[in-house]
Amino acid sequence: MDQYTFCEALGPEEGNAVLREHWDTWITEDTFKEMAAREVEIVRLPIGDWTLKAYGPYVGCTEGAKDKVQWLLDTAAKYNIKVLLDVHAVKGSQNGYDNSGLANRTEWSDENNFSHWEHALGEWMGEWDNDAGHYVSINYDNIAWAKDTV
Repeated sequence: MDQYTFCEALGPEEGNAVLREHWDTWITEDTFKEMAAREVEIVRLPIGDWTLKAYGPYVGCTEGAKDKVQWLLDTAAKYNIKVLLDVHAVKGSQNGYDNSGLANRTEWSDENNFSHWEHALGEWMGEWDNDAGHYVSINYDNIAWAKDTV
C-alpha cells in the first residue's frame, strides 16, 4: 500500500502514526554505522513532493517528514555518506506512471487484466499533443509548484 492509499484510507492521524513508526525503525543510526563500515559512499532517498509540501490526503499524514529527511541528511554526513535526493513524484505526475501519482488511465480488458503503460503521459507541465509533437497548453501552476517544492 503506498502513502497516498493509506493516508486516504486511514486518515491523517493514523496514517502519520504508521509513517512515523516506519521512519523511526526502517533506517537507524546503526544502519549508517554498518554502511560506513562497508565503505558505502552514497545512498538514494526517494521522496514524493508531498513529503516536502503536503497537499490532498497527505495533509497531516506526513507531519514530521521534513524533520526525518533532515535527520537522514545529518546522519549520513556524520558517517561521510552522500545522499542522492530522488524527488520521484511531482504533483500532477511528471512521467504519467502510477509511481508518480497518476493512476487514472488504467483500462481493464477483463476482470483480471489491465493496461496502463501505453497511456502513460507526463502531462504535469501541460497537455501534450503526441501527433503534433508539442504542448497544447502549459500548466504554469504545476511548474511553479515543482520549482518551489524541489
